[in-house]
Amino acid sequence: MKGAIAMLKTLAKYNKILQYTEFDTIRIGIGLHTGKLMLGTVGGQKRMDSTVISDAVNLASRIEGLTKTYHTPLLITENTYQQLTDQSQYKIRIIDRVTVKGQTEPVKIYEVFDAQNSVQVELKSTTLADFEQGFHYFHDGEFEHAQKAFEKVLQVNSDDKAAQIYVESCRKVLGIIMPKQPVILVVDDMPINIKLLFDILKEHHFEVLIAKDGETALKVVERRKPHLILLDIMMPGINGFEVCQRLKENIKTQDIPVVFMTTLSDTDDKIKGFQLGAVDYITKPFKAEEVLSRIRTHLKLSFLQQQAHERNVELETQNQQLKDKINLGTCMK
Repeated sequence: MKGAIAMLKTLAKYNKILQYTEFDTIRIGIGLHTGKLMLGTVGGQKRMDSTVISDAVNLASRIEGLTKTYHTPLLITENTYQQLTDQSQYKIRIIDRVTVKGQTEPVKIYEVFDAQNSVQVELKSTTLADFEQGFHYFHDGEFEHAQKAFEKVLQVNSDDKAAQIYVESCRKVLGIIMPKQPVILVVDDMPINIKLLFDILKEHHFEVLIAKDGETALKVVERRKPHLILLDIMMPGINGFEVCQRLKENIKTQDIPVVFMTTLSDTDDKIKGFQLGAVDYITKPFKAEEVLSRIRTHLKLSFLQQQAHERNVELETQNQQLKDKINLGTCMK
């Protein structure tokens, strides 16, 4: 560990010299892991080489690669951390728990920031408690609390790359996981229907928004985006069909599942609703079991679609990065 820190401090001094020349500064990443290995000479009669072979060596290599992900020059594993004689003499914080390629069990990763500039050492030391609290919240699945903790870190140290990565991850996760209390917008001009649906949904831990006509519904959605809309068709002013059409024409609201509520039984009306983008119909008078079953089904489908979309975007980004690397390699040749 001391050797790695000394290397990074020496490199920092050398980079100060490079800043006054035409050469670019140098950045390196070091990954440390402690474990058993086999050291020896391998090869054949015509070609031999001295090398080390073990899972420990492979893991150290994987950890070194993660320094690029976290934008930090020195990472160590839990094994190395536990082998330190006096952990308090180093500037260390836990940074992630990951399953690296070639391993089946998750590995705890620590950042050692002794060799970073004095400003970052001070800021990371100051925000250490909030960062570690955010780490535990994140890996316990409490993403809202994790996001708040890492945002507190960034308020003090806006250049903390690891905290930035965690905040972005929290935002992505919170955008695609099923909330504990989904928000349902009920749009109906009949108070008795509103009261019945409100009681059903509240009893089963949904948050309920109310609109008594189409215009009000569109204004409510602008202020607070619900996870699903129960929409009456026959209303004064603009009817449910027009409300649905406006929602689907707006890029900010087009992904909200709309379930029509109606006494209409005509097939043409139902086809029209589906063509406008509704996902389902509930026939009046309501049955609590049916209402809850349809809501839960379409909420689940909606979040699965969001997850699939997020994954497709990620794959497209990775594909584009791969193409860029291939094109760069071709140009260099």
